[in-house]
Amino acid sequence: MIAHPISNSVFSRILNWGFRRYVRRFVRRNFNAVRIANPCYAEQISAGPIICFINHPGWWDPMTAVLMTDQFFAGHHFAAPMDADALKSYPILERLGFFPVAKDSVAGAKEFLRTSRQLLESPATALWLTPAGKFHDVRQPASFQNGLSHIADHDFVGTLLAMAIEYTFWNERYPELLIEFSKPIDCSQLPAERDERTRVLENALQETQTSLAQRAVARDATAFVTLSEGRSGIGGFYDMWRRLALWARGDNFQSRHQAVQPDSAGVTPGGIK
Repeated sequence: MIAHPISNSVFSRILNWGFRRYVRRFVRRNFNAVRIANPCYAEQISAGPIICFINHPGWWDPMTAVLMTDQFFAGHHFAAPMDADALKSYPILERLGFFPVAKDSVAGAKEFLRTSRQLLESPATALWLTPAGKFHDVRQPASFQNGLSHIADHDFVGTLLAMAIEYTFWNERYPELLIEFSKPIDCSQLPAERDERTRVLENALQETQTSLAQRAVARDATAFVTLSEGRSGIGGFYDMWRRLALWARGDNFQSRHQAVQPDSAGVTPGGIK
């Protein structure tokens, strides 16, 4: 079995801790809030390796995956493929869980499958995949490539989880990071035929994307569990004017245009771990 991308050396552990801390702070600085629909599905994951397959709406996806690993799969090691040429420019990312994949080659596809299967032999692996292999909107159906159905066969003893992502603007200057999980998928219940298995997994992600898109359009924060609130308000002269106007009326200043109420699960918005 190959060594996990995140080694157990003291340096690697410190590096990984620092990177995850950086991701949490970076997300808080750049998003109004991080909101999750159906977090209970991620919390239902039993011990063993995890394959989390996601849509690919934007540049933020790797950071979102790291954040969700930290939040929901803290006992697991993050792992994700990355274009080999890009990884050469940032070799330190290999210590953070990324492994190289040569794109558009048979040899690269075989190496991706071999590495993924070997990583998943460890019950502490959380492997993140974008099976469509390209950027696409949360409302846009995308056909999967064959990699996921090759890995998620009946020999895989673990759990699959679809996760939809959307980055959207609501009422604030900064965008919302919206996430929705599917119900956990048991590989033993998937069709034996590979193409049919691919269609089942495509449908699982598409249904999750559709549900998330409907929640995003509704702009209802109470349909989510709010994990974290970041920056709000506009700042500068505009917020100064709002402060003065509220002070004149004897009201308190609220930087957000719309206060967030407790979410649908009855949980008051809190911070990311």
